[in-house]
Amino acid sequence: MPPTVNARISPHLEQKLAEYCVKRGVTRSDAVVRALDQYLDAAADGVNAWTLAADLVPEEGADTLQSDNARALARKGMRATRSR
Repeated sequence: MPPTVNARISPHLEQKLAEYCVKRGVTRSDAVVRALDQYLDAAADGVNAWTLAADLVPEEGADTLQSDNARALARKGMRATRSR
């Protein structure tokens, strides 16, 4: 299990976070981790794989993208002509 970080935030910031999460359909942890990662990368002027690919991952998350793709590939494979 990854390490846990606890932080106190103002009620105003908590409200903004809750609204963001509902609008985007993400968990609070997901939103905070992504925001912290982006902030630290910007502060260090660094680029990593996540920052380069962040705009390619749908807002629903990579799990949805991968599972949808797996279903499509399975359907395509079932319809393909098979040699005997």
